[in-house]
Amino acid sequence: MIAPFLFVLGGIPLISGLLSAKAPSERRYDECTVRTQRMPWTNLTSTEKVEYLNGELCLMSTPAKNGIVGAKTRWDELQYVHIIQTDYVHGVGAFLPFHRYFVTVHDHLLRTECNYTGPLPYWDEPTDVGNLNKSALFDVEEGFGGNGTGPDGCIADGPFVNLTLWFKEDLTLSEYCISRFINDRSFSSAAKENVDMCLEKEKFTEVWECLEGRPHGAGHGGVSGTMVNPFLSPGDPIFYLHHGYLDKLWWDWQSLDLSTRLTEIGGNNTGGGFGFGPGPGFGFPGGNPSDGDNSSFPFPPGFPPTNGSNPFPFPGRNRTLNKAITDYFNDGGNVTTLNHTLWSAGIMENITIADVMDPRGGFVCAEYI
Repeated sequence: MIAPFLFVLGGIPLISGLLSAKAPSERRYDECTVRTQRMPWTNLTSTEKVEYLNGELCLMSTPAKNGIVGAKTRWDELQYVHIIQTDYVHGVGAFLPFHRYFVTVHDHLLRTECNYTGPLPYWDEPTDVGNLNKSALFDVEEGFGGNGTGPDGCIADGPFVNLTLWFKEDLTLSEYCISRFINDRSFSSAAKENVDMCLEKEKFTEVWECLEGRPHGAGHGGVSGTMVNPFLSPGDPIFYLHHGYLDKLWWDWQSLDLSTRLTEIGGNNTGGGFGFGPGPGFGFPGGNPSDGDNSSFPFPPGFPPTNGSNPFPFPGRNRTLNKAITDYFNDGGNVTTLNHTLWSAGIMENITIADVMDPRGGFVCAEYI
């Protein structure tokens, strides 16, 4: 197992945003009246797909608004939110609630700033196991573009071929592309039997660990490139469909016992792994790529990329907790509670885990189809 890489990011404008975190409180959102539909990408019409892709292009060109140093666009700001919190939203009890929140923040920007009005798509991943290259997701005209090419793995077609990303793992700036190394072997962990195994778990801590393992690792490892980097993965817009799918799985599990599971939370706040699950192998078939022996890990030809993105930025030493983050969790300890603060650098207001436990409620206000 790798040592946790909890780090201090000096000189970053984080504290002011976290200081606005509200104290533990009751759920602050009333039941919504019109829920946004969330459905598989393949269920969208051709028009809806194009409108969604145009919405993403809009976020990639809309100037940054939140004063984040180095951010040029709203897309950069979203990626920043994930990078700076990577150690505190993976391998921890907040993994599922944070990503439900983060997917909703992204949805909010699409609708309020880019006029998107259609369904929010997710990737129904088991349907593509064994034939990933043929997935509708990678369609050039009505999808996210295809595989990467050349030694850097930069995508060569599709709507996002010209996107330039900037933020590195330590929030320094250096331009790089969206890279992909589509890999059926890594994606095989998305198989339905692995999902069913997770949904059979009885406790939240068990289902969280299971979902953050193989189902989570499969989507990231199957697309690979930018997506396999635990810090930078939101740079590839496929990230949001992958995590929308994981959120649906959590909701499927909650729905089996709503009276208990709408309030059941737990797990640690710090000390987790690098973001592909607490269990052995971190969800990747072939083993843990951080163990020092990568011979069994299913690297595709030309991997890792040379596009300036480090796919496995695993430090060799322990890091210091960033207290600018941990001091505002509001849990009163290292156990994740419903009072835990969720933060998006001011893109949307700070809320608590309690606010996202029921996706049908006022903050998320969605229904899965």
